[in-house]
Amino acid sequence: MIRVAISKRLPHFELRADFEVDRSTVILWGESGAGKTTILDCISGLRRPDRGRIELEGKTVFSSEADIDLPPRERGVGYVFQDYALFPHLSAEENIAVALGREGRKTTGEFLERFGLWKQRKRRPELLSGGERQRLALARALAIRPRLLLLDEPFSALDSGTREETYREFLALREDLGMSVLLVTHSRREAERLGHRILELKDGVVSSEWCREACCIGSGED
Repeated sequence: MIRVAISKRLPHFELRADFEVDRSTVILWGESGAGKTTILDCISGLRRPDRGRIELEGKTVFSSEADIDLPPRERGVGYVFQDYALFPHLSAEENIAVALGREGRKTTGEFLERFGLWKQRKRRPELLSGGERQRLALARALAIRPRLLLLDEPFSALDSGTREETYREFLALREDLGMSVLLVTHSRREAERLGHRILELKDGVVSSEWCREACCIGSGED
């Protein structure tokens, strides 16, 4: 489980986030600039909240009161960025290996196989398709065996056909891993398709929350 209760002052508003994620997929849904990515950055340790507390599986990784702020590598969080943030000068297998310690690098092949990238293992990101780059970024994030997976609009750069296929792959993977996932999107349809719970974020504040069962699945609204 992840428990987040933080605030951070941004240029145009104060971001306030208070929620939990427990072995499910929670969607942060809202317009661009609402503060969604900032929340992910704070959870991962890339940005520091002004106040509050973040707990992962009962371990405090940030507390303003106790002056705790663990670095990203000690939080056990996998992060797939919107632009994937792959190293352009490294091959697919090297992109995964760089996230692992010396002992962990022996599992690189396992993740290449699992994500259908074994044949592309020697290729650099520029020679991979959009779907392959997306799978590589996901493989790298999961290779560290994180307690929590953060996804920042991971499907936005894909064409519609590839996106639908990737949705199915993601749903199958989620069921297999049974891990906590926090996914950012500005697409209502994507939120309804992928989320167990959906948090609507507006100007840095959760203005409403609903469960998947209450959504009109496949409405087509973005």
